Amino acid sequence: MYIALHKHAEYLINKLNSAGFEAYAVGGCVRDSIMGVSCGDTDITTNALPEQTKSVFEHNVVLETGIKHGTVTVLVENIPYEITTYRIESGYTDSRHPDKVEFVRSLKEDLARRDFTMNAIAYSHKEGIKDYFGGAEDINNKIIRAVGDPEKRFSEDSLRILRALRFASVLGFEIEHNTSNAIIKLAETVIKVSPERIYTELKKLLCGKNAQSVVNNYASVISKIINTNGDYKSINKLPADFAMRLSCLCGSSVGEALRFLRADNKTKQLCNLLINSKPIPKDEIALKLYISAIGREASLSVAVYRRALFGEDSEYKIEKLIASNTPLFLSDLAIDGSDLVKLGISGKCVGETLLRLLNHVIKGEIVNERSTLINNAK
Repeated sequence: MYIALHKHAEYLINKLNSAGFEAYAVGGCVRDSIMGVSCGDTDITTNALPEQTKSVFEHNVVLETGIKHGTVTVLVENIPYEITTYRIESGYTDSRHPDKVEFVRSLKEDLARRDFTMNAIAYSHKEGIKDYFGGAEDINNKIIRAVGDPEKRFSEDSLRILRALRFASVLGFEIEHNTSNAIIKLAETVIKVSPERIYTELKKLLCGKNAQSVVNNYASVISKIINTNGDYKSINKLPADFAMRLSCLCGSSVGEALRFLRADNKTKQLCNLLINSKPIPKDEIALKLYISAIGREASLSVAVYRRALFGEDSEYKIEKLIASNTPLFLSDLAIDGSDLVKLGISGKCVGETLLRLLNHVIKGEIVNERSTLINNAK
């Protein structure tokens, strides 16, 4: 099988080969290429020791990003590529990181330490595919299978449990029976993963095409890190939006989940708006005031969310009002703050006056014309 590698990856592999070392593209890039998906970042594995890799690329910029664990980063046209020495790992005291890393000379030994068979495939143009654990077959059969003993793999690194769920959701793959049993058995250990890493994996999981199935099958695992007491069986009715799906999953506990995950403020604000939302007004003036109060994007998000969970049908009306020339926001007014300053209005009174004028315009009490607005401001 031929895999089209990026020219930079070819350069790095060929240069290591020319110096007498083995070298292969490995992991996600190979997996994606077998699936027919364009390859993103390319990681490279080699039997060259870190110092030998540095010597081979003495004319490139080389960063000792993880040299103790065998990884150096080589810049090619300012693009970083990680090159890692074949290694085995042992002693995972914290269920996340190896206590000991030992360099080895065998590619098979290196691939045997990896998480899933689909990620344990190596490739070079010179040697072709190196697949010792049936990864290509599992990809073709859309199966996620741990390399070797799944309990051992997940005990080494609890993040792999969340990665398995994320891959199942994003790729639409099934998790192999023994691998699935190990995930459920060791579910308690996911709390050892940092909130930042959980956030990254959970966000991808919930936005995946198979999110509903994964959440249904592994709610007991996800509940170890966040409360899943929402209407999570309606996730598939929502678009692939993290805030919407997290709110659906957690329900009234979403605030607690957001704090634990250390989510960004934008996500927090939208989740809080969604979970605390009330039925959207049907009266046109009330609806205009509603859109004006929370904004374009937020009002549409609430409409989509409430349609999915409560069957409300206000999305089209909101879209129609936003698309029209109807004044809904301060920026739509025929005057701005500088006009009020010229009238002698200052400080917070400027903003308050503009808001009052906008409300009068929305209610149809005055027209949105410059002279009218200025006279009313006076």
